[in-house]
Amino acid sequence: MNDRQNAKITMYQTVYNTCLEYASVYSNVPAFVNALEEVNKGIRQIREVERRQADALSKGVTQEKTGVEEALIQSLLKVSGALYVYAFETDNSDLSLKTNLNKTQLFKMEDNVFLMTANDIASKAAEAGTALQHYGIGRAELTELTERTAAYESLIVKPRTVIGEHKIHTTTLTRLFAETDSVLYDKLDRLINLFKVSVPEFYLGYKNARNVINLSARRKKTAGEA
Repeated sequence: MNDRQNAKITMYQTVYNTCLEYASVYSNVPAFVNALEEVNKGIRQIREVERRQADALSKGVTQEKTGVEEALIQSLLKVSGALYVYAFETDNSDLSLKTNLNKTQLFKMEDNVFLMTANDIASKAAEAGTALQHYGIGRAELTELTERTAAYESLIVKPRTVIGEHKIHTTTLTRLFAETDSVLYDKLDRLINLFKVSVPEFYLGYKNARNVINLSARRKKTAGEA
């Protein structure tokens, strides 16, 4: 949620709590009781969407990605190392250049570049075929590299999914805030007038609770302003 929405949810909760203190006053006005319950429902729904939004942006994906990335680097170093020696002994300068990798280089690569490098090494290892067995790389090592590359690729797509989920939650929050605002403006703000004279402390408490204070939205004074 943004600052404005945080301020609003605080206001909703304050209005709700204030009204509960005077429950006996409006208990015989079903429309007021129902409207207040709608506000409470809006608060609960907003909190739930907020929780889901926070979960979507959690660090779980990042932590999982780190582990998969480290495993893939281990496989890449084994296979690329064998390929490098194979290239050196067969005087294949192009292959030597492309397989001359170290852990630091791999860690610093952007996701897409790292994935492309992994696929390239796997492809060149497949081309070398059984010749790599002489250098300690067999079918098991190549399968491991392929599987770890696939696992890494699936993870780097996850952030895009998270962004999509975040947008959905943002849209839902906008709708829920609009609905709750409507309940307050079109119902409770009108019905509170029933108690303006008979229970002025309730009326004033409600009006005070309805004030949304959003400090972050205040315009900063420019130089020279008083």
